[in-house]
Amino acid sequence: NYNNVILPRQPGSALKPFLYALALEDGWTAATPISDTPLSRPVGHGLHRIRNYSNIHYGSVRLREALGNSLNVPAIRTVEFVGTGRLLERLKLAGFTSLSKQSDFYGEGLALGNGEVTLLELVGGYSALARGGLYLPPSLLLEGDSAPPQPKQVFDPQAVSLISDILSDPNA
Repeated sequence: NYNNVILPRQPGSALKPFLYALALEDGWTAATPISDTPLSRPVGHGLHRIRNYSNIHYGSVRLREALGNSLNVPAIRTVEFVGTGRLLERLKLAGFTSLSKQSDFYGEGLALGNGEVTLLELVGGYSALARGGLYLPPSLLLEGDSAPPQPKQVFDPQAVSLISDILSDPNA
């Protein structure tokens, strides 16, 4: 009764490559150090501790290590650098239309996947990374259909090349 391809779900860390692509576009490199030290944010009347899945803080890590190990604290520090609004805007350009709220609704948690997206949107976004930053909406072409629309450049080719290198590096 459910079509899980188009059912929005929280993507967890699956949006981190897009976040780091923006940081690379803004002058960071794969060797840029990012602080992975304890970090808390006010929530309601208390504090929410941002933590890595391992529950370990690693000190200063390079962007390559932060993405390669899907670390949460460096992702929050990176979204502080690029801006939640800018990340959301770029995700929308890359086909993530399910992210329909304003950036302040998601806050920094967008970097950790608190916004719901569909599997189809993830496929489209990741194929943009594989195409050197060119986004082409996923579509089904039947015999006799017209050609798909022209792809649009949504990420810098050099940035996504570095992202692909990091994601394919088992030592990252």
